[in-house]
Order: sequence, then C-alpha cells, then structure tokens
Amino acid sequence: MSMKTVLGSVVSFAVLFGANGADTVGPVFTGSAAFAQEEAKPKKPKTIRVQSMKKATYETLTLAQEAIELKDYATADIQLREGLANKKTNEYEKASIWMTFAYLYAEQENYNGAIQSFQNAINLSNPLEGIGLPPGQVISTKYNLGQLYMVVERYQDAIRILEEWRREVETVNPGALVLLSNAYYQVEQYIVAIPLIIEAIDIHAQPREDEFGELVQAEPREQWYQLLLAAYFELEDYPAGADLLEIMVDLFPTKKTYFLQLAALYGELGKDKQSFQVLVMADKQGFLDKDSELVRLARMYMYHETPIKAAEVMERGFKAKLIKRTPENLEILANSYFNSREFNKAIPPLRDAANGSKKGKLSYRLGQAFLQNEQWADAEAALKKSLEKKGLRKNEEGMVWMLIGITQLERERFTAAKRSMARSARFKNTKSDAGKWIRFLDQKIATAGS
Repeated sequence: MSMKTVLGSVVSFAVLFGANGADTVGPVFTGSAAFAQEEAKPKKPKTIRVQSMKKATYETLTLAQEAIELKDYATADIQLREGLANKKTNEYEKASIWMTFAYLYAEQENYNGAIQSFQNAINLSNPLEGIGLPPGQVISTKYNLGQLYMVVERYQDAIRILEEWRREVETVNPGALVLLSNAYYQVEQYIVAIPLIIEAIDIHAQPREDEFGELVQAEPREQWYQLLLAAYFELEDYPAGADLLEIMVDLFPTKKTYFLQLAALYGELGKDKQSFQVLVMADKQGFLDKDSELVRLARMYMYHETPIKAAEVMERGFKAKLIKRTPENLEILANSYFNSREFNKAIPPLRDAANGSKKGKLSYRLGQAFLQNEQWADAEAALKKSLEKKGLRKNEEGMVWMLIGITQLERERFTAAKRSMARSARFKNTKSDAGKWIRFLDQKIATAGS
C-alpha cells in the first residue's frame, strides 16, 4: 500500500511547517567560560572582540530593507551591492548584507539565490574568533537554510544542515523535528523519520502553563500524524498504522478518511469484527456517502448475519440516490430480504435485477423467491426464463427443472410436472431425487385417471 493510495498526496512543506520553525537560541554571543589554574592564581577568561556595524552600513541595510518592503527589488539590490563593494566593510557587515540578500531573493521566490546568500553569510563567520555573525545568528541561519533546502527539494542537503543545526542549538522545538523528519521521509529513510516525528508529537502534547498559570494542552497537529502514518504505510507496518489510526479517529472525529483507513487496515490484518464496527461508527456519523462505501457496509452486515440491517442500508442508499440501481446492487438488497425471510420484500428488487441482467442466475433466484412465497405461476415463468439466459451451471439446470416440476405439481399439472422431472433426471446431481418425484407423479396421474 503506497502513500498515494492511503493519503492521496504528501502534505506540502508550507502546510506542515509554515514560514518559521526555529526556537530562539538564547543570547547573541557569550564568551568562553573556561578557567585554568596557574600557580594557584586564576586566569581571566579569554576576551573575544566582536566586530561591530558602522553607521554607513546600518543606513545601507535600512534603505535596502525599506526598498524590499516596497517591492522595489532593483533599488534594494543596488544598495546591497554597494555595501559589499565598500573596502571598509568588515565580515560582520558583509554577512549581514548577505542575510538581507537572502530575504530579497526569497521575496522574489529565487530560493537558490537565497540559499547561496545564507551560505555566504555562514562562510564569512567564525564566532570563536568574533568574526562575522554571532553564534546565535549562525545557528538560526542554518535552520533557515534547512527550510530553503526543503523548498527546493534538496533533501540530503536539508538533512546535513539541519542535523548540524540540531547539534548546536540549545532547544529543538517539535516543529523543527517534524521538518527534519520530513526530510528523511523524502529520501525514503522512514526508520529514521519515525522516531523524530513521534518525539515531536510527544513534546507538543505536553501540557504548558498559559498566561494565567493554568495548564493547557496544545491542539494536535493533524499534518504531523499524517506524516507518521505515511511512514508506517511505506514500511507496510500495518499494525503500527492501525494503532496510530485508533488515536487519530479519537483526535479528529470529524474526518471520514481516518475511519475508512482504519476499517481497511483492520480488514488487511484479518480483524473483520473490528473493521465492521469502525464502518458502522462511520455510518452513524454520516460519513458513508458513496456507492462503494454503503455497499461494502451492507455486505458486512450480511457477513455478520444481520441481513435486515443490510437491507436498511441498501434501501437508504437507493432512496438518497447514493447507490446505483444496478442488477448487482439490487441483488444484494433482494438477498438481504431473502436471508431475513422477508420474501415479499425480496421479490421487487430481485425482479428488477433479473429484468436488467442477461445472466440466468438472477431469474433463478427470483423463481426461488416466488416459490417460497407460493406464487407458483410466477415461479415457473421466472425459472424458465433463467434457462433461456446464460450463466447457469449444469448442476443448477437440473435443480431448475425440478423446481419447475414442483410449481406444476402444486397446480395439479401432473403430466407437465412429470416431463419437467424427466428433464431434471438427466443431470447427475438431481437424477435420484427426480426419479422419486417421477414415481410419485405416476401415482398421481394413475389416481387422477381412474
């Protein structure tokens, strides 16, 4: 079972993650806190001088940002290039310019240009030496870079930079874990993707204090569960998929898809009773609104020996025009009534089904229904019609002739009944019984003639 079969399509990057998934990463810069002992006197920690931004560069960036907001991308580009060309511009300033270039390109959906700009900013930076961007900004830039790699479907690059980011950041929020999990999913590393998405779901589910100090639980992220389910399906781990869907139908009770998927998985796992129960629940909530869904439920009612409920489902579907009045579907309705011993109700749909079918099977069933209802002439007509059509097996033909004989016997047409029984006696499976009927009919004919 592929992901397309089960889910339709992969949830888009934008829907799963939005525009930003990174947590704040703490202070912009902190120096080393290492100490050493020398002659019992502590050394002062090494002081790192960080680069600063000159007023002229700040003004250049401000003008560029204003131009971007006005969608004057050409002016923004000129401003930024002039800043880079200035020989007095230090690494921190150049990195900041490249960061602004990244946003300029992203605004124009030039994601490859944005990627290169972010990478240029990172390459210029050496936080341990106080050069370029401070540590926190380098880390957050790596996360932004990972997001952009996902947008352009460079999944291996996304995994590389996001794993690097994860090692360096103090706290990884659940949205970031989902982003990384999706990257692994895209390269078919489902075994790696699954624990990441489970961890994200677990973290997200932890109660948190709101502004009033009350513990509240965040709303579950449906797309995250969809990603996890897709990974289970790709691995064909249907037991795990069923366990997850049990949770999903509880969390998202208005979503028809999960009920149908759970019913299908239970069926795949041989849990027919649970599959049936889930389908009944889905029907009670009004989810079943397609021909195939309602017919499947009716068949399951028949299988679980509740034929009258199957008839109710079929009648409801026909009335609402959700089920097509095909010979096959009419036969299901008729069989439902037939098995409920509601022979009068079985006859109309079975007659319609037989009239619309070129196969003799349905006319044979109609004849049996008339026979059960003691409508002898109608039964004879339907049974003879079944012989004119195709599809009856040899052993069924012998039984049809025997039943025709019975309808004639019931109307005291003894000679005609004997001829029909003689036809039945030609078939191996009915030869013996037909012979008994013939002997009985000989007595009737003799008695009638005396």
